[in-house]
Amino acid sequence: MDYTLAKALHIVGFISWFAGLFYIVRLFVYHAEAGERPEPERAILQPQLELMARRLWQIITVPAMILTLVAGLAMVAQLDPIPPWLHIKFGLLAGLVAYTVWCGAIRRRQAAASSTVTGAKLRLFNELGTMFMVAIVFLAVFRSALSIAWGVGGLLALGVALMLGVRVYRKIRERGANSQ
Repeated sequence: MDYTLAKALHIVGFISWFAGLFYIVRLFVYHAEAGERPEPERAILQPQLELMARRLWQIITVPAMILTLVAGLAMVAQLDPIPPWLHIKFGLLAGLVAYTVWCGAIRRRQAAASSTVTGAKLRLFNELGTMFMVAIVFLAVFRSALSIAWGVGGLLALGVALMLGVRVYRKIRERGANSQ
C-alpha cells in the first residue's frame, strides 16, 4: 500500500476510532444515569441507549480501530529502521486497545444489566480516552525525547485539570439537583 494512502487511512481511522470511544462512554454515562430514573423512563431509555451503543460499537468504533491499526502497520512496514519514538507510540497504542476492550466489556455489562459503575466514575473513565489522544497526537507530531518529557509532564497536568473539571461539574450538578 502506498505510504501516503496508508497515512490518510490511518488518520481517518484514528479520528473515527476516538469519535466512537468518546461517544460510547457518553452513552455509558447516560445509561448509568437512566438507571436512577423512575419507571417507565428507565425501561424506555436504557434499551434505546444499549441499541445505540451496540450500533456505534459494531459499525464505527471497532471497524475504525481495525482500519487505524492496519493502515498504521502498512506505514511501519515501509520504515527501516523504526524510529525510537514509534516504540513509545506502540506502548500507548497497546494501552488504547486495552481501553477499547474495557469499553466493550462495559457495553456488554450494561446490556446484561450487570454494570454497577456510576455515571460519575464513567465521566472520569472518559477522560482516560482524552489523555490517550493527547499523548498519541503530541508524540506523533513532535517525535523527540525532549518533547516526550514535556509531553509526560503536560499529560499529568492535563489529567489533574480534567479530574478537577469533573469534580467541579459534579458539584454544579449536585447544586442544581438540590435546588429543584
